[in-house]
Amino acid sequence: MKMNEESIYRVQSLERALDILDCFTFQNREMSLSEVVKFTKLNKTTAKRLISNLTYRGYLLQDLNTKRYQLGLRLFELGGIVFSSFSLRKTAAHPMTHLQHETEATILLGVMMENQLVYVDKREGRGMIRISSDIGWRRPLHYGMLGMILMAYLRAEKAKEILKGNPLEPHTPHSITDQDAFSLRLEKIRKDGCVVETEEAVEGIIGIAAPIRDFSREVVAALGVALPISQSSEKEVRRIVRLVKRSTNEISTGLGYLKI
Repeated sequence: MKMNEESIYRVQSLERALDILDCFTFQNREMSLSEVVKFTKLNKTTAKRLISNLTYRGYLLQDLNTKRYQLGLRLFELGGIVFSSFSLRKTAAHPMTHLQHETEATILLGVMMENQLVYVDKREGRGMIRISSDIGWRRPLHYGMLGMILMAYLRAEKAKEILKGNPLEPHTPHSITDQDAFSLRLEKIRKDGCVVETEEAVEGIIGIAAPIRDFSREVVAALGVALPISQSSEKEVRRIVRLVKRSTNEISTGLGYLKI
């Protein structure tokens, strides 16, 4: 939603830095300091100081031979985050629907936001059991199959920080509440590339999930199947593990992930 111009609290130094970034276009991919000064009408000393800060933070990159500047990798990283946010649900839509038809179970798609698990899409199962995890719902990041997938691929320090703020809690009698045991579980998830959890989040439900990666090769989401335990023979679980991994591979490829 676009803000009303009158409601914007203007910070002059920030606006000047953004004016510098706005100088760069497809036609002007590289610029010298003097060209930036000409485009922005900034004082040369002010422009040089702001450019120095932007370069230090990775928003600009300077060619040491020509002394010219271009947009830095930090902007590429931020653009990738925006791209993933917009394209994830669209890219996952068909694989999720196909997976739901193949399993007749509930399909859930989740991401990490503000150190929490957030459900961003869902396909309802055809059985009598309904999973109370609607789109937009938030849970502790360690919750259930999707949460464990997302936590498994975090840096160890980040995972510890999240657990410190939201300690493990028993959602069912089968939930893991010991931090050492939970760490071993995350290690196994990384090794297997998936998780199979039995009644750890919801009684009567087996959760089977796997990670989704994007072009940056980072895990950006998790996709899972919530299967009634009455329908989960060992053979069926193995089949659904294969289907979930196939679906996450398809979504990851659609997000630009290359297996190399």
